Amino acid sequence: MTHALVLAGTLLVPKLPPGRPAAPPSAVVVESPGGGVVSDAAMLDRLARADVVYAGEKHDDPLHHGVQFEVLKGLHARRRGLALGLEMVDRGQQAALDAWTAGRTSDADFEAFWKKAWGYDFAMYAPLLRYAKANGLRIVGLNAPRALVSKVYRGGLAALTPAERALLPASVAQTSDADYLKYITDAINESHGNPPPAALANMLEAQAVWNETMGESVTDALAAGAEGVLVVAGSGHMVFRGGVPESAGRRRAVSQAVVLPWPDAGGRAPLADMLRELRDPARALLKRADFFWLLPDLSP
Repeated sequence: MTHALVLAGTLLVPKLPPGRPAAPPSAVVVESPGGGVVSDAAMLDRLARADVVYAGEKHDDPLHHGVQFEVLKGLHARRRGLALGLEMVDRGQQAALDAWTAGRTSDADFEAFWKKAWGYDFAMYAPLLRYAKANGLRIVGLNAPRALVSKVYRGGLAALTPAERALLPASVAQTSDADYLKYITDAINESHGNPPPAALANMLEAQAVWNETMGESVTDALAAGAEGVLVVAGSGHMVFRGGVPESAGRRRAVSQAVVLPWPDAGGRAPLADMLRELRDPARALLKRADFFWLLPDLSP
């Protein structure tokens, strides 16, 4: 189970050793629902027909960011009016993104902003961000303010002041997808030691706040003229096409697709083992995404 969930990883960002982006190995892409292997070009051709594409990550895995970079480049080659949407920046910080892309903020100052806003090493995200800047792609902060998510985590939406509540979408709905609800509930229970029902309800509400804000931000970007949006976020915000895709779909009629680096929780395994695992009907892993970019262990 991945721990790229809001509640398991971003309320208290761990200190990590300096990371570096890593080029993923030659693409081995598995499509859903059939489980067949397709070329990365065929995957990208299909993704380019979607209004919104989601590329997941385990935040501290450089290879996951390498996959996202390849998806960004491939999509941009096919859809020039693409926008890049980020979980890592909240929408109240959009001015900082715009100042950097316009050249009004130095790289050093932007890296300092990133460290404070997100905490995970800028070097892992730098290829995506610099590519977007160099090619004139709009970079959009999608998130809710972290302080508000933390407050909901502790006391639910009812804990917010009217002014704080006004910063969030008018509608914050819990997921209606049974697979996604089980996934995030299991992750919370595993990470937080089976919290009591009231605490669990608050944590699920905090997850909904994060997903609903990002979903609204995605549809706002499309309404503002983006020809498509590539969303870069933790895999826990998009598995089973729940979370952010579910939220965006409630707000606007959009075609959407999800790409997960695999294994989505990090680590490596032999290619044959990964294919067997993904195709195992008993595990139903192929339900989690539209495409899986496999990251096998290539050691001799």
